[in-house]
Amino acid sequence: MADELNPQGVDESQLEQYVEKEPSKWEEFLNRQLRRAPWWTISLLVHVIVLIILYSWPYHALARDEVITTIPVNLVEDVTPEVPPEPPPEPPEEKIDEEFDVPIEDIPISPEPVSKDDPGPDLDMDPMQDIVKDVERPVQSIDPPSNTPVFAVDSTAVKGLTRGIYSGRKNFGTGTAAGGRGGTNRHAESAVMAGLIWLAKAQEADGHWDCQKWDGGGNFDVGMTGLALLAFLGAGYTHTKGKFKSTVENGLEWLSKNQKDNGSFGWKTFYEQGIATMAVSEAYGLTQSPAVGRMAQKAIDYICKTQPDHGGFRYGGAVPKDEGDMSVTGWQIMAIKSAICSELKVPQEAVERSRVFLKNTYRDYGGSSYLAGSQGSSPAMTAIGMLCRQFLGGDYDAEIMAAADYLRQQQQKNPPVGPNTGKDHLVGDLYYTYYSVLAMFQMGREYWNDWNKLFRDPLVKCQISQVNDERGRFVRGSWDPANHFWAKGRGGRVYATAMAVLSLEVYYRFLPVYKK
Repeated sequence: MADELNPQGVDESQLEQYVEKEPSKWEEFLNRQLRRAPWWTISLLVHVIVLIILYSWPYHALARDEVITTIPVNLVEDVTPEVPPEPPPEPPEEKIDEEFDVPIEDIPISPEPVSKDDPGPDLDMDPMQDIVKDVERPVQSIDPPSNTPVFAVDSTAVKGLTRGIYSGRKNFGTGTAAGGRGGTNRHAESAVMAGLIWLAKAQEADGHWDCQKWDGGGNFDVGMTGLALLAFLGAGYTHTKGKFKSTVENGLEWLSKNQKDNGSFGWKTFYEQGIATMAVSEAYGLTQSPAVGRMAQKAIDYICKTQPDHGGFRYGGAVPKDEGDMSVTGWQIMAIKSAICSELKVPQEAVERSRVFLKNTYRDYGGSSYLAGSQGSSPAMTAIGMLCRQFLGGDYDAEIMAAADYLRQQQQKNPPVGPNTGKDHLVGDLYYTYYSVLAMFQMGREYWNDWNKLFRDPLVKCQISQVNDERGRFVRGSWDPANHFWAKGRGGRVYATAMAVLSLEVYYRFLPVYKK
């Protein structure tokens, strides 16, 4: 029966858990200390306990209710990109003078009056767009100039032909002509500079000029490289001097690499051997660089050893007497002349054989024939023969005068001058223009004055002033091969530009050596 303190009759052992137990001595001590402690101590303890609990709380449990969304992704193969090797350091760029930072018409020239009615072509160039970036690419085999000739030459094969013939080239940019001949103006000098700028831009990275790339009709790169170099040398620019040093240097290096042990430049036609030999001979004459001298000596030796007794050459080299070609042979004679002027070793026999050829091609009315065995003549072939006689010297006065009169008569009979006028016309035929202006400059007097008036301004006006052609190529400063005989489909734009520039350099390229 349950007592009154336990009316439900619950087991007393179960009720003990509801009965407050007496605190232990430790609990009494803690309670006593807490009651004595200030309020901030209690607060500090509570916060410490809370921080401990939060620190130990498993954080990943908080993410149970997180909403996860998926985004479709195109997986790409994880490829570690290759780190490209660091490019080699650029070679130091040669400082370009201020001359190239101004429009080309501002090249220092003489104050020759210019007609207001005909001020000449507009050749102003954008100074930022058309600067020549003549970055130096060191060429190890072309060495510095020397005051000591490579070859000890006791005497020249032709009296009066020495390196002094090149001294007029310092006149480029001054508006004055060598020997008091006169005739240049600021438009002609600006045209030369614009042409050289185009040629520098058109040079290939390995140093040559590509004939076919610029609308030529064949792979005549040896000849085109020689012509382009002659254009730079004609204004006094060499591989050691001037704004086009690396342009000339790399052109010479390309020819050096293409030269064979026997001195040949690996030509396609023998024209090219003569042109390239003339270029390296002039380069040596202007610089006395030993490496260039050795290259030039090998080249002229090859021509002299190949030359037959009658002196004539054709496309493939030496030919029988009646097949000698005035055009091809003319370049070989000019190469011989340049080698003599540059004080290279040239056998006297080479000069005498050249004179034999000139005799075989001369016609008594003053003309010169294309082939030694033919009777006809042409103005272009006559101009070549006339110039060769002037440079080789000898008893040629009567023949030279007759040739000069013949050219003047032909011009009166066939007067058109300008582009697209065809073969044997001034400006229309740059080959004829080149040789005739050199020959008439040597004549001087009324011959030169009249000829200069005929060709100079029309040739300058043919220069291209637009920046790009229809194919997007830079053409400003060049001459369009479509306007000039032998250039269209043959020599191309490099040929046309080089020949035009060389024609406009006539005022200072060679000092007058012919004196009547």
